[in-house]
Amino acid sequence: MKIGIIGAIKQEIKTLKKIICPYKTIIGKYNIYIGTFKNNNIFLITSGIGKVSASIACMILINLYKIDVIMNTGSAGSLLLSLKIGDVVIPEKVSYYDVDLINFGYTRGQIPKYPKEFLIHEKIKIFLETITKQYQLKFKTGLMISGDSFIHGSLSIKKLKNQFPTAIAVEMESAAIAQVCYQFNIPFIIIKSISDLSDKNATLNFEQNIDFASFQSSNIVKKILENITNI
Repeated sequence: MKIGIIGAIKQEIKTLKKIICPYKTIIGKYNIYIGTFKNNNIFLITSGIGKVSASIACMILINLYKIDVIMNTGSAGSLLLSLKIGDVVIPEKVSYYDVDLINFGYTRGQIPKYPKEFLIHEKIKIFLETITKQYQLKFKTGLMISGDSFIHGSLSIKKLKNQFPTAIAVEMESAAIAQVCYQFNIPFIIIKSISDLSDKNATLNFEQNIDFASFQSSNIVKKILENITNI
């Protein structure tokens, strides 16, 4: 299989670079690391932060390398009291929190001509359930929301929870990647680890915990790569 892996910043792909023994190529301002792992071809890219950067990186992988599955790894902020720093989230659905066309009859977060939420492929869901039981993996699933702001502070949390009461975590890339994958019918998997609690200390906690969070998410990515077959 050809598997594309997107991390927003260098910390989020550092561990994965080591396991694929890559060589680097440069496309525009994007560094792409190409290698193999467990008989799969791996294309690892640092996208940069935010929805547009992630979308461009995703399109590069799909167009240039004819990717079979896209994975997005890295960090996220918690929106649940039970989700602590280092916990891993693999959402079954993702949505934008900063899209609002409700006056035109769309659900908050919904882009016209797209579903209100982007769902993981059913085969991906079954695969994750299987390896979870086999290896007793620990992660939380549910709704993850994305937007172009770093969430920090109780007022921001309250607003998001009022608008998306079932959301469990928030970050800045996954919904954009999911939208691109939806457009081109590419299965996707989002794997994020909690780096902060989205509260007033979020910025400091992110800076202190990004390496740990990236390591946690990368470990789950590695386990997925060790077991994934044709999707």
